[in-house]
Amino acid sequence: MRIPTRTLVTACVLSVALLAAGCAGAGVKQTRVGDLVFLQAVGERGPGPFTDSAATGPAASESPRIGAKMSAGELAAPLRAARTVSGAAPGLYRGTPRVARCDVERHIRYLAADPARADAFAGVVGVRRAALPAYLRDLTPVVLGADTRVTNHAYQDRRADDYQAVLQAGTAVLVDDRGLPRVRCVCGNPLAPPAPTRGGASARGTPWPGYRPNKVIVVSPAPRAVTSLTLVDSGHRTWTERRTGHDVRRDRVVAPPARATTSPSRTPRTNPARTAPPTPAAPPPTPTAPPAARAPGAPGTPRAHGTSSAAGVSGVPGGSEAPGLPAADGA
Repeated sequence: MRIPTRTLVTACVLSVALLAAGCAGAGVKQTRVGDLVFLQAVGERGPGPFTDSAATGPAASESPRIGAKMSAGELAAPLRAARTVSGAAPGLYRGTPRVARCDVERHIRYLAADPARADAFAGVVGVRRAALPAYLRDLTPVVLGADTRVTNHAYQDRRADDYQAVLQAGTAVLVDDRGLPRVRCVCGNPLAPPAPTRGGASARGTPWPGYRPNKVIVVSPAPRAVTSLTLVDSGHRTWTERRTGHDVRRDRVVAPPARATTSPSRTPRTNPARTAPPTPAAPPPTPTAPPAARAPGAPGTPRAHGTSSAAGVSGVPGGSEAPGLPAADGA
């Protein structure tokens, strides 16, 4: 029997409507239809947090201060190809020596108190519920040094629903031995690498000062498992070697790496080549008149900053700002 064309059209329309309603019915599920990416500030827990906060200390943004206001066009700019940075890159993450911004044991207790949440969490990270404590203790507490794209997960209806997000620089996370963010500490949500988007993704949410779509990064896994990460403390202008794992008591302050991903300086660095043009050569002095003393701070006067064996590091003596991540000059 031949089915009338009108019946086929009506059935197709109903199918599309039901599919759209099922995928975009509530909250974070809209990301699967519209390729939306949710902006999540440092202290914002977001929809469906898995647990209470395990973050410790005050929430502090690491986003750079940008004086100029963003235009409407910049706010609506799609997130296309983000810069990719290796999870083992020195200076990718922030950290203060022997200070953990995430309480791993507290997070373990939260999950142990709710088996359904623990099961949903374990399903995302790919381990059994009984193995969660060991899995979490193997992660390393750090702070994001740049606005970072991730796949976040909300706990809804006893399951984990994934959605795309940009986490603000300064967010406390736990990373694995490839440097990938795996847990967001303020809400206990499991994290995964971001999903590819079709033709770019539009951001939804309130942008923070310093947010720029073209400054967002994606962390790629290190080529091999690492035993330590090199963190930068932008407040104290120090570099720290942190062994992988939750125990930060083994932290040790180290010299700036020869090639750093970002700068520990909290103030913008100027380019002397632009602000101080070379001084023309002065004519030779005459026998009757001694040469005039150069005023302090005049162009071409050497600055007494000392030297450093490290290259490509801004904010330390002898360094120059390396390209890549924005300097962390916000608080």
